[in-house]
Amino acid sequence: MAATCIMKQVEERHVANEITKCIWSPKMDLVAIANIKGQVAMHRLSWQRVWVISSPGEGVKVTGLAWRPDSKILAVGYSSGEVVLVDIEDSSSVHRLNVKAEVTSLSWAAHMPEEPTKEDTIFQDTSDSYLPPLPSLSKTYTGGTGEDQEEGWHEGRLLRDQTCLTLLTVGTAAAAVHLYAFGLFHCATVELGDTVPGAGPVLDATPSHDLHLLSCMLERQAGAGREVVHATVETFVLSCRHRELHALARRYGQILGLMSYASHTLTLLEEAWESILLELDHKLADYARMVPEGGVADFLELLVFGRTSSEFEVFLSNELTEKGLKKLGHSIELSYSNIQKLVLRNVQAVGQALVHQLSALMGLARCHDRFGMLGVGVEEEAVGRAVQEAGAFVLKAVELQQVIDAAMTTFKAFLRWLYVVVQRARGEAVPEDMTRGTQQDLTYIAEFLHDGLEDTPTNPAAAQGERRPRFRLERVGQYLKDAPLSCPPESGPNPWVAFLEKHPTLATHPIIFPHHRDRSLMQERNNLANVLEDMASQPARVISEAISVASWVPIVGVEEGAAVGVSQISCPRDSAVYTVVLPSPGQSTLYLARWPTTPESLVRAPLGQRPAHHVEAMPFVFSRLDGVRSGSQDQTPANSLLKLMGAQFYTEETLSVLAQDPADPRVALFIQLWVLAAAGELKPLAMCGDRPLAEAGIPPRDAAALVDASGFRRLEGGPLASLAVSGSRKVALLLSENRRRVRLFEMEVDEDDDDDEDEDTAAQHESIMNASGASDDQADAL
Repeated sequence: MAATCIMKQVEERHVANEITKCIWSPKMDLVAIANIKGQVAMHRLSWQRVWVISSPGEGVKVTGLAWRPDSKILAVGYSSGEVVLVDIEDSSSVHRLNVKAEVTSLSWAAHMPEEPTKEDTIFQDTSDSYLPPLPSLSKTYTGGTGEDQEEGWHEGRLLRDQTCLTLLTVGTAAAAVHLYAFGLFHCATVELGDTVPGAGPVLDATPSHDLHLLSCMLERQAGAGREVVHATVETFVLSCRHRELHALARRYGQILGLMSYASHTLTLLEEAWESILLELDHKLADYARMVPEGGVADFLELLVFGRTSSEFEVFLSNELTEKGLKKLGHSIELSYSNIQKLVLRNVQAVGQALVHQLSALMGLARCHDRFGMLGVGVEEEAVGRAVQEAGAFVLKAVELQQVIDAAMTTFKAFLRWLYVVVQRARGEAVPEDMTRGTQQDLTYIAEFLHDGLEDTPTNPAAAQGERRPRFRLERVGQYLKDAPLSCPPESGPNPWVAFLEKHPTLATHPIIFPHHRDRSLMQERNNLANVLEDMASQPARVISEAISVASWVPIVGVEEGAAVGVSQISCPRDSAVYTVVLPSPGQSTLYLARWPTTPESLVRAPLGQRPAHHVEAMPFVFSRLDGVRSGSQDQTPANSLLKLMGAQFYTEETLSVLAQDPADPRVALFIQLWVLAAAGELKPLAMCGDRPLAEAGIPPRDAAALVDASGFRRLEGGPLASLAVSGSRKVALLLSENRRRVRLFEMEVDEDDDDDEDEDTAAQHESIMNASGASDDQADAL
């Protein structure tokens, strides 16, 4: 069997901005494209644009793209160190990561266990059986699009339909590789600089299918120059505890989604509360301009003596109309009702869900034999603190609910009284039922005036300035500030509080949630977030200590700033990871290596001198594919070698190579090399010291001898510089030299269809070239 190269061009387009990265979806005919302006666009095979997202900041570039294996999420890495997980359905940001350094590579792989495992109840997530679904968040007080605001919190949908473990690897310019289970749970960080001297940017980091190793390609400083290095990172802890890691990551993902939901709910509470303050403040603004000094005294004088100043009477009779008061009362009552619903339905629901998930995580933490290697057992105390903080959050939400009930009662009593006063000031009749009041109503009104109104300087910076009355309403608003409560509610003769005061030891028992009297709801949420952050960092530290760089091998020296081409793929059939390295576009030699993933082949390097590392590798060149081919470069004239522009694995069995004919710069060659045939040419080597593979004295093999007549295709129409291929979707994308002309191909089509399309493709290409000019530099933006 040999690789064939039967392809049909389906589109050719010019774009306005230079394309920097492109990657095909493994499951759908979609291609993600990043341009020089930091934008990411999603296109179909027909080049129909699905959506586009802008750069997150000025000068921020896209430095990495990776599809989740099921193609529902796209990871976008930026030069700012941020990684954004994008839902391809609506381009919304589902989750954000920050690795504190420029992202240089992204890879997202699925774990394929060697043997199917039986279902274990300890790993089952039964949350849906005990917890009702969280209510949908109201869009009344949100800004932006409703979809973004309602769904932005829902990191939990990243776990939807995820039956097998997936691992997102993020390489950085600081020689570090960060591993995230499901793209959510930070499970490890590999500091390559601790083992590889002079380590620099990570070019690629690909986990093996069985999670035995992480195959890393990076640059390092070597003397006066730079070289490409391969580092083998042993990750057996992830392989032998993959089921535990799957269960742990799902729990953390659920908790992360719930915390996002809680934060968004508190934002809605703040917006609803601000609307109440604006309504009341606006009504008193005219009165403040009329009466430089006044405020609470005017209202209290009116309540106690039934009379007040002439200015205040004018304000009551002219400014506070019957219609205005009713509208004000209805508006504020609606806002209070919204706050009450958010607290009762959303805040308490998410608090209870957090307690449930953290309690389930506590159960995992107590299984030391299974989760101890992942750092969960040693953090049992931290999980217990998180459960306590989540319970305190729930108790504070219940307290806020009681405060809202009291605030609504006093506010209604105040508006009722104010309505009667205004009607009497106007000399109008007052309904009999409105005049009826009790001593309790007077108490409510007095409490409202005492707690709710204050004289505030219009210019706080001035020591003596104009003062104006405004509504303070701290009873509810104080819970939504990141500060201690200014007026905590009185607990009264509460028998439970009295019981705990008499038995302080019982009050500190883990199953009894603490009640922090002086904390606000926002403080409780922030304290919980801090505890969860500390708790989540512990597994990453423990797992990172169990992961080590087994060995590293220099491959080839490269020029400063060279665009090194790297492609890696894990092959379960061969229990190996294949790596292809192209030192820079335009060279004639590429390097193919095979790294075994079997446990016996991975031996940690002892301290001191590095042992010999056994690898199978071979440099390859390509002759012009139109004459007699030889087995090595020694018999092949240098001027007859193709210039290699790019190489990427099409499938586990096929390597796609884009080459340039030096005799005709307007002709490019697309080559499909059978990996099994090339692997048969690999030579076992024992690399010692810091000598690169390129200096091992191995003559390059002419890979043209492995390509038959159907294994390559000549492409007319100018030089091509880059490629992106997908064997699962049987598609290819080729970029022109100026990276602004795109050619899309369907692969493995029927030969008859390919012959029928040749003339149409040539005519289409000729018309595009005539319309755009003889040079790609004059390409038009379509």
